[in-house]
Amino acid sequence: MQNSQQQVNMPQSRMIGDPAQSQYLQNSMAQDPQFLSYQNYRNEIQEEGEIVAETAKLRKLYFLMLLQFFLVIVFSYLRLDSLEDYFEQNSYWIIILSIGCFLLSLAAYFTNPENTAVNVVLYVLFTIVLYFFFISLTAITNIEQSMMVAFMIFGQIFSQFLSVMQSRIEMYYHQQSLYVLAGGLIIFQLFIIYSIIPFFEMIITLVSGVVFGFLLIYSTQSNLSQIKSSAVNGSVRVYVDLLSVFFYLNQLMADLFRKEKQIDK
Repeated sequence: MQNSQQQVNMPQSRMIGDPAQSQYLQNSMAQDPQFLSYQNYRNEIQEEGEIVAETAKLRKLYFLMLLQFFLVIVFSYLRLDSLEDYFEQNSYWIIILSIGCFLLSLAAYFTNPENTAVNVVLYVLFTIVLYFFFISLTAITNIEQSMMVAFMIFGQIFSQFLSVMQSRIEMYYHQQSLYVLAGGLIIFQLFIIYSIIPFFEMIITLVSGVVFGFLLIYSTQSNLSQIKSSAVNGSVRVYVDLLSVFFYLNQLMADLFRKEKQIDK
């Protein structure tokens, strides 16, 4: 009877589980090379899936920004009326609408709405802001200078879109840098051939466009990025995020300069 009772009770004790035995099993599995390789494989698969999802999100983001600037360029420069007269006649409403749309984009930056309809409305309104901005820029300067600015920004966004489309899994900083420089130089060469803009102004536009391209990388693909929402909302937030990254990098450079100055003393 005692032996039978022991035989019955032994499986029950194993089912309940001994803490010391479970700890021993965990340590044994942790030291097993096959188990470690399996865990590393699972971690790599999970990280690769996250990178692929982030790459798909960046493709949507850059595509929406491209569509935005394509519409702005088409409706800003393919007009029949004089842009200067249009701006003078509607300057009050243009300023009011631009300020209102910019405030809405700031609200989108801080509130991060999840509603798709709200994000689409904000996207359309911010496209109108960019449209009015380039109309104003054309009235202040001339059509060739404002077109070079618009095409330089469009070229930088398009270069990043191509870079993301070429990258299947992971992107590297040197690859992104090559696309930024190539996009800026191509637009620069086109306007050297087909425009009469002063060379010094073209150099300033080129440098500003390259800086915009690098800021676009930092604000969308680095740890400094604050864009955690959908691509539609991110296409509005990205311009505010560009400014925040610009001021943050300036602060870092100022702190570095102060430290070097203190070391020299």
